Amino acid sequence: MAEADDSAKMNKAKQKESEATEGTVEPEDVKQLLTKAGKTDNYEDKQKLYDKALTLDPLHLDAWIQKGFALDRIGKSREALACYDKALEIDPENSGIRCLKGFAFNNLKEFEKSIESYDEVLKVNPDDIFSLHQKGSALESLGKYGEAMQCYDKALEIDPTDVLIREKKLRLLEVIYKKGTLTDSPDSGFN
Repeated sequence: MAEADDSAKMNKAKQKESEATEGTVEPEDVKQLLTKAGKTDNYEDKQKLYDKALTLDPLHLDAWIQKGFALDRIGKSREALACYDKALEIDPENSGIRCLKGFAFNNLKEFEKSIESYDEVLKVNPDDIFSLHQKGSALESLGKYGEAMQCYDKALEIDPTDVLIREKKLRLLEVIYKKGTLTDSPDSGFN
């Protein structure tokens, strides 16, 4: 009988120890949450982790950027823009965020705003190949083929080995050839 009492006491002690251990799990920090978010492919889980990180540190730049990027990837570009605006409040000189805004505007088919975002980057860094390429794409979407071609040409001057931009330029040349005009060129009325 004494053994049964001892066994019951030990089980109760183990249960209390287990409950105490559960209560003392160390809280996650922002870096851990961002690392977890980066490892998951589920965008709902990513959003929960970014939100949790932002409750711990509402001024964490990378959390705002990553949350915006994830939102844009799942078609919530308007919400992504709000995250990018918050990130720009934290770091107003960050050109990368302006590029991401341009991409989100492009996804929303707001090409003029997309171009404005890329122009902001190009004011600071006129040799930003990504911004030149994306600005060219937005201009192309607006039918401004001559301006788009200028962006691609400038990007290729900076990096003549960029295959993606070279292919983009060749496709645009094909479009121009099929249409028989460069719609925004000064001599477009003579074609």
